Amino acid sequence: MEGEFTLNEIMIKEKHEISTNRKKRKGREEKKSIFEMYKSPKTMKDYFFYLKDFLTYVYDGDAPIESEEIIELMTGIEKSDIEDYLAHLMDEREMKKTSINKVISSLKSLYKELEKNGYENPFKYIGLFKTSRNLDNILKVSFDDIKNILKNYKVNGEKEYRNTLILHTLFYTGMRSQELLSLQFKHVLKRDGEYFVKLEKTKSGREQYKPLHNFLIKKFDEYRNYLTNVYGINEESLEEKFLFFSSFEKNKPLSYRALYNVIQDMGKVINKNISPHNIRHAIATELSLNGADLIEIRDFLGHSDTKVTEVYINAKSLIEKKVLEKIPIQSIDDDF
Repeated sequence: MEGEFTLNEIMIKEKHEISTNRKKRKGREEKKSIFEMYKSPKTMKDYFFYLKDFLTYVYDGDAPIESEEIIELMTGIEKSDIEDYLAHLMDEREMKKTSINKVISSLKSLYKELEKNGYENPFKYIGLFKTSRNLDNILKVSFDDIKNILKNYKVNGEKEYRNTLILHTLFYTGMRSQELLSLQFKHVLKRDGEYFVKLEKTKSGREQYKPLHNFLIKKFDEYRNYLTNVYGINEESLEEKFLFFSSFEKNKPLSYRALYNVIQDMGKVINKNISPHNIRHAIATELSLNGADLIEIRDFLGHSDTKVTEVYINAKSLIEKKVLEKIPIQSIDDDF
């Protein structure tokens, strides 16, 4: 992308000694990185995408924003610039509050790092918009829907077989997309008779271990045997391979776009427009329906806060329609 900048390219000297190609350049010796947050590469890429959009809106100029000027442009922001930008997102772009909150959260994180280096933080007192979680999206796919997909999805070869395992894995682990795409066979571990999967690319950036359901272990074993037979390699050679690949020979994992298209195509089997994240919602709701408590669901999904998890408890109540039991049996049209 033209004008794209990366974390490693954004450097800083001392305060007020920033170089930018829009003003006279100054020396840049003894540089050091400023944005050294403990975040995954995908998260950081998203953050800088939002930052570039924000700065491009606030500042004039036809030339793409360069990495060398990012810090100075960030430090020139005032609260009124932020308010104008948020109004622009809401009124002109007609973005939903949930989407705007993602932008705000990203920019707040970046400016928090800037603040640690002695700069003013105009986002410090900018709050998020109050929103309610979309239960329609949470309840979009059920356990029965997933069973129907797997029952009717045509497996004609290697790719379709891989796709069914993708769906099984998303459901039985509740993984996020990036966690699933980075899985290699070596990440499936056995300790004291129990199987776990090691997640390296998590949202928090920290390694996590997730227990595996016996049904999924069996599916993994079948898939492993299938690949060793098809490609004529031993199990040791398979360890470094990605579970869900776009090219087995090149050991290239699927992209997020490819994963999204896989789930979209599988959703068409039951005439539903679904995404990988809908499968995560499905297992969380199913856990709630089967008696898992808030803490258990939080830990299973890898949420940092139970507030995020509470929506599945609400979904459970909606599905079970418990509130209907409290309505008098007598019809409102009957004589009292």
